[in-house]
This record gives sequence, structure tokens and C-alpha cells, in this order.
Amino acid sequence: GPGPGRGRGSSRGRRRARRPSRRWSGRIRWLAAGGGAVVLAVVAVIVALGVFGGSGPAHVLVTPAKLGAYVRRPQLEQQVGVKQLRREVTAKSAGQARHVVSAVYEDSPAGKTPQIMLFIGGNLSGTSPGAFISSFAGQAKGAKLTSAGPLGGQAACVGAQTSVMGSVALCTWVDNDTFGLVASPAMNISQLAAQMRAIRPQVEHMVR
Repeated sequence: GPGPGRGRGSSRGRRRARRPSRRWSGRIRWLAAGGGAVVLAVVAVIVALGVFGGSGPAHVLVTPAKLGAYVRRPQLEQQVGVKQLRREVTAKSAGQARHVVSAVYEDSPAGKTPQIMLFIGGNLSGTSPGAFISSFAGQAKGAKLTSAGPLGGQAACVGAQTSVMGSVALCTWVDNDTFGLVASPAMNISQLAAQMRAIRPQVEHMVR
């Protein structure tokens, strides 16, 4: 016939390859540049404190294919450059951050604006959560402490203004042996804090 399969394939290809680039161009730029810079600053604070004497259960961080309504998007991860960001975090931590993982997730509800979320985290050598969060709150203008959720530890969120995207939000948590950070250009601080608490049990598991 006149190639209906070819037509479907090419239109699907256009949707997959082109639409995310147009839709997320500004947000991708922020996550790749601004988001990465904030992640590295967070790790620098952890290392500068030099407080690695905590104790507690051992945890491992994972990046599942789905986090609630959010679906992992490898194509967006390539555009954000999460592999390079992961390498930079490991290097910046002077070896204190290990097993660093990262992923980009997208929620595309019908009839609503899609949202994306960057997650990055790793193991630390017995961080003091209180010392880290107080230092982070002191250095990040406008940072607010928030509940870290049922897994414990300490957490804080901060909002920022960028020339590219306007308002963006970032939340981070630290417990006895892990740190995690989520960033989104589409949520405010309170929304992202709730999302962080919701996804944390899915990305942070006790080592059995």
C-alpha cells in the first residue's frame, strides 16, 4: 500500500525526537547548567564540613523506571547531560560521594502541562545531617528547612530565579549515609518538598 506503516513510524519519530527538544529547550538548559551548578555546590558543602562520623542503617539509592506518575526519560537525560553531572559530583566530593546515581523523570498528565524532575544522589561516609542542612541553609539564600519524611534525616528546599526559566525549585535531603537532591523548573518549593517525600522511599532502600 501507500506506506501507512512508514507514515506512522515517521510521525512517531518526529514526536519522540523533536517535540521534547522544543517543549523543554529552556528547562533542559536550566537543568544542565543551573541545576548542575547547584548540585555541585551542595556536594561542596558536604565535603567542606568534613563531618563524616554518623551512624545508622546502610542504604542504597536506585533509579526506577517510574516514580508514581513520573516516568524515567533517557532522552531527556542525554539532553541534560546527567552522566557528566554524575562524574563531576563524584570528582567534586574528593571521593566522599560514592555510587552516585541520577535520572530525569517526566509526568505528562492528559490536558495539562508536562513536568520534569531531576534526581541525583549517592552514598556518603556517615554525614552529619544537621550540620549539613544548617550549612546549606546558611549558604543558599532563602533556603527553608522541611520534613525529610519517614526515612528520617534532614531536608531543606530553596527557590531561585533564572533569566531562562523564571522560578525554579530544589530540595535536598541527607541522612546517615546518603544524600539526595531533586530539582524542577515547574514546581514551587512546597510542591517539590511533597514530591521529594513521596519518591524518597522508592529511590532509597535499606541494604538487607
